[in-house]
Amino acid sequence: MNKRKLAFSILALLIVFTNCSVEKKDFIDEIDTNKSINEIETNDIISFYIENDTIRVRAEKEDFYFKFLCKEGKRIYRKKKFILYPILTETDLTKAQKIIAFNKELKESNLIGVVTKIILIKNKKYLFQEKIGKRLIESNYRREGIILKIDTVEQLLESTKREFFNAEFSNSILQFINSDSLNTNYINANEFKIFKKISNKYFRNLLPNYFYINPITFKIEPIFSGFTINNNLKNKKITTFSSEEFTNYLNYFLEEDSNILTLKNKYSVINQKLLIPKGYHVILKNGDIIDLVNNSSILSFSSFTINGDKNELVEIQSTDSTGQGIHIIQENNSSKINYLKFSNQFSLIDTSKYNHWNLPSAFTIYGGQISVNNCTFKNIKSEDAINFFRCEYEFQNTRIENTFSDALDADFSNGFISNCKFINSGNDGVDISGGNLNVKECGFSSIKDKAVSAGEKSKLSITNSVIKNSSMGLISKDLSELKSLNNKIINCEIGYCAFQKKGEFGPGEIFSNDDEITNCSVNNLIEYNSSLTINGEKVKVFQNNVIDYLYGKKYGKATFKKN
Repeated sequence: MNKRKLAFSILALLIVFTNCSVEKKDFIDEIDTNKSINEIETNDIISFYIENDTIRVRAEKEDFYFKFLCKEGKRIYRKKKFILYPILTETDLTKAQKIIAFNKELKESNLIGVVTKIILIKNKKYLFQEKIGKRLIESNYRREGIILKIDTVEQLLESTKREFFNAEFSNSILQFINSDSLNTNYINANEFKIFKKISNKYFRNLLPNYFYINPITFKIEPIFSGFTINNNLKNKKITTFSSEEFTNYLNYFLEEDSNILTLKNKYSVINQKLLIPKGYHVILKNGDIIDLVNNSSILSFSSFTINGDKNELVEIQSTDSTGQGIHIIQENNSSKINYLKFSNQFSLIDTSKYNHWNLPSAFTIYGGQISVNNCTFKNIKSEDAINFFRCEYEFQNTRIENTFSDALDADFSNGFISNCKFINSGNDGVDISGGNLNVKECGFSSIKDKAVSAGEKSKLSITNSVIKNSSMGLISKDLSELKSLNNKIINCEIGYCAFQKKGEFGPGEIFSNDDEITNCSVNNLIEYNSSLTINGEKVKVFQNNVIDYLYGKKYGKATFKKN
């Protein structure tokens, strides 16, 4: 071997060894504090020092761990509330690493995973974990709902919202714990099976210690949080059952073939809440009319096709103005809505047996794909007239008019909106969170708050559209990016607005090209650290604490919440 080949061989070996050492190194964030964690007492105010930033937190000491609440709007790893568990032994360290890997895999499998990591404070290791609560649920692409906690000693359950809690859920959970049987009326059997499969890679027969009630699907989902492992889950095959059958939909629908439902009557007055189970496809034909009265609604776990035509629409109405809409929970299936007239509806607020179905919208799509074309939505009294949640959507040639609050709200969804009109919205016109959206050739008028709003790390583009006679035009917040091209903003209070609303996120960005702003009171309201770029040049006028001017304080309108 010549000297040149020998040199290359040695170099290659050095690269391999170097890469191996890098891969094997255990990278742990080191955080400093002004007080040792073990010396903390309840209600102590201490300081964490992270990357030249000082974060003051209120501490609460428990038996073997510590709870913290960040103050002054600050966050640690974007979490306002968190827990530290001391890692005292190599066994503790191994368990902590398993908990981290377990929660990561849960999240990758679209189950609820808790942000968990190992940190070093004054040469001592701790397991950092976000606290169970609303932000955890939302960061896992779910709507805020009830969380049940199990007492692993006495197997008692406590609810984060006791006023909405009933015994049917706890009975279903306790039945699962004691027998491994899943009541599919109340438990998401698929998620529990996946949870068990993943957990067995790390902790044999791990029992979830929190249970989330999804307010859209009305199903319980598992959560694991903490540092205590409970292996009480029986080591046997999970079985499923349904404690009762929901059949009232057969009063109004006919089964055609094996999986098609159609209306029995062209004009159907529905005076009760219908639950359509999964496994069907519901078809409404041109000229079909559904009149939802007496606080009735349709909650379907099957997809829909609404086939109206230009001369003979499908109508969903409420002659007594009490209807609570249509809500389609379709998993990975597809629905198509054409030539529908949808009017005089409320959101689904059920105070009867199924009192956990409390949806903010009058028309809901959860999961899968949805296309809406040539429709009208009018006179809707709900937090959102339309809500797309965790789905892919197309919304075209459609008009939404006279809504009590938001016209169209999309959460953790990706979509396309074109040639649509949004008129007289009591709050936002289009509001997206945690998704992507392309808007083309749309009109917005008389919007009481934000005409088009992107939040929670969304990406939104809007072109060839007109916003007029509204409070605010184009808004980007919380790490969102909004691109505007060839739009007109006319007679509005604010043209562009970019800011940070939620502490766990960051500033907003707006890029504008070839837009026209005419007769607006304030062209730009841009918070420090957020940005607005117009035709390639950054705007250099900023405002502190933009949120103090919004949501009805000076501009816009306060956000409406049912609860």
